[in-house]
Amino acid sequence: MSPKKEINHNIRKHFNSIIYNISRYTEIVLSIIILVVIALAGIRLIMEVAGTAVPDMDTEFFTSFLSQALSLVVGVEFVKMLCQHSAQTVVEVLMFATARQMVVEHLGPNETLLGVISIAILFGIRKYLMTDNDDMNSHKNKDTKEH
Repeated sequence: MSPKKEINHNIRKHFNSIIYNISRYTEIVLSIIILVVIALAGIRLIMEVAGTAVPDMDTEFFTSFLSQALSLVVGVEFVKMLCQHSAQTVVEVLMFATARQMVVEHLGPNETLLGVISIAILFGIRKYLMTDNDDMNSHKNKDTKEH
């Protein structure tokens, strides 16, 4: 490589590193914001349940509670996905989101069957196609183990 191309390559590499670091820190900040919102929504949910008289806890109340609680679970799994960057967490988020949709929305038979098949496929992927090394940052893990 000519010296001019090498300098351009180094500058581009440096800028790529800066952009990557900015995006990584942005992900961390967004994860913290999402966790704060999840915590506040969880507190609100607890206060709502505590403020409801037992006779008023009918199936509509339970469905609403379950919808909100499962949404919080999906949110927590999403934050884990942002932090871990692994294929395993992506599959888990998809499983929780699909299960939440099936439980809360009272889908018809065809949609329910499709949801069950989707979750079965995700379990199959997790069990048979994924290994401990299926990590989106596996090249980084290898680099840190070698040094």
